[in-house]
Amino acid sequence: MIGGPGALLVGGLLLFLLLLLGTRGIAAARGLSSKSDLPLHDDAAEIVPCPPEFALQIFSRADWEFASAIKSHKIAKLFRSERKAVALLWVRQTSAAIQRVMREHAQATRGSGDLEFTTEVKLVLRYAELMLLCGALFLAIQSAGPLWVRGVALYADSLSQHIADVQQAFSATTARREISSIGSS
Repeated sequence: MIGGPGALLVGGLLLFLLLLLGTRGIAAARGLSSKSDLPLHDDAAEIVPCPPEFALQIFSRADWEFASAIKSHKIAKLFRSERKAVALLWVRQTSAAIQRVMREHAQATRGSGDLEFTTEVKLVLRYAELMLLCGALFLAIQSAGPLWVRGVALYADSLSQHIADVQQAFSATTARREISSIGSS
């Protein structure tokens, strides 16, 4: 059994690891940690989460099985390299899109007077969870490759879609309220 000082040390190390992963997720969005020569995006206003089927394909074993069935070491190596680059770009794109969504949400909530505290806390916690997942995915893809993180990647993808949907619903509701208040003035 771990005593008080040992528990504090373990807790501190876990907190440090979580902060490191969150920072890595944010850095992934900015492209600071990527060695890719591909630009993340052309226009920051156009960053949107990738469609779910995109993540399904990136992290699919079917393509790897097809490429390895050719029995060419060079093709297998090229496939792994390119798939890793695409997977890392997907993590960066997903992270950047969610950061944009959260910035838009923060701007929209500044003018809203009827926020629900629990909903906002849940949204911030989901955002933090997604940034931690993006950081962990970035590190895992770089070290092990995209084939080994399929489940986590698909969960991160569904979480990012959920956060984007919540923001769209909030924006639509806020816009209807603004139109109603203008009409009643």
